[in-house]
Amino acid sequence: MKKIILILITILTLNIMATPLENISQKFSYIQHAANGGNAQAQFDLGLMYAKGEEIKKDEREAFSWFHKAARNNNVEAKFYMGLSFAQGRGVRKEAHLARYWFKLAVKAGHKQAIAYMAMVEKKSHAQYTKGERVSVNNY
Repeated sequence: MKKIILILITILTLNIMATPLENISQKFSYIQHAANGGNAQAQFDLGLMYAKGEEIKKDEREAFSWFHKAARNNNVEAKFYMGLSFAQGRGVRKEAHLARYWFKLAVKAGHKQAIAYMAMVEKKSHAQYTKGERVSVNNY
């Protein structure tokens, strides 16, 4: 009888410990399904999960891909994160002009934080030209 009780307690303990892992994979599965179905908020959320390494392995390129899909589906927060990705070189190469482009779209869509980030990108871009460096069209 003692053996049966110990076995039951062990099984219950293992079940309780396994539940959060099941919930994590379920959450990821639901979000991924909705994202693949074109839900812009789910696409953004999936991008955040990949960017933070939250509940899945961190993958900045995959995060960027999902942010891009969400931004194309008019998710304002995703437009802002596209700007951040290009400004910081997360998942893509640093590209100031693309960061400025996405921040501008986010500002037009009403994202208040994007204004400050767009100003920083502008300031950095302007600083390159005021150092006395001459940029020639022939160099390209």
